[in-house]
Amino acid sequence: MERNNMISKIEEKDLTQFQEILKSVFNNNISYEKMQNLYKMSKDNKDIHVLGYYINDNLVGTVTLNILTLPSGKEATIWDLAIKEEYRRLGIATKLMTRAEEIAKKEDITRIWLFSGFHRKCAHELYRKLGYDENRDKAFVKQI
Repeated sequence: MERNNMISKIEEKDLTQFQEILKSVFNNNISYEKMQNLYKMSKDNKDIHVLGYYINDNLVGTVTLNILTLPSGKEATIWDLAIKEEYRRLGIATKLMTRAEEIAKKEDITRIWLFSGFHRKCAHELYRKLGYDENRDKAFVKQI
C-alpha cells in the first residue's frame, strides 16, 4: 500500500530518508547504525513512537514521542519534529504533533514536555499556537 498524505510509524526501509531529514533540519550527522538502533528499540518498545508523514510513499516529516513512567504518573517528551524544507507551512508539523498528542492521551499522559533549540524561532511559534507554554531553557509543556 502506498503511503500518501498519511502518518504511520517509520519503517526500516525509511531510515535513509529519516537520516537525511534530521541532517537537513538539525545539521545532525547521526550514523545509519544509530538510526537502525533507534528503529529496533522503537519497534520493540511501546513507549517509543517514531512517526513519519508520507507523501507518495516518501518520508517528508517526522516526530518522536517518548512515554516516561515516573513516580508521579506518566509523562511524555517530544523530540525531533522535522519537516523537509519544501514541505513546510503545509500543516504537516501540526498533523504530526496532533497524532503524537493522541497517542499520549490514549496512554493517560498528563503532560508533554517538548524540547527545542533556541534558534528554531518558527518552530516555537508553532508550539505556542498548539498550546505549549515556554519554560526555562526553551522547554515547552502542555497539560492534556
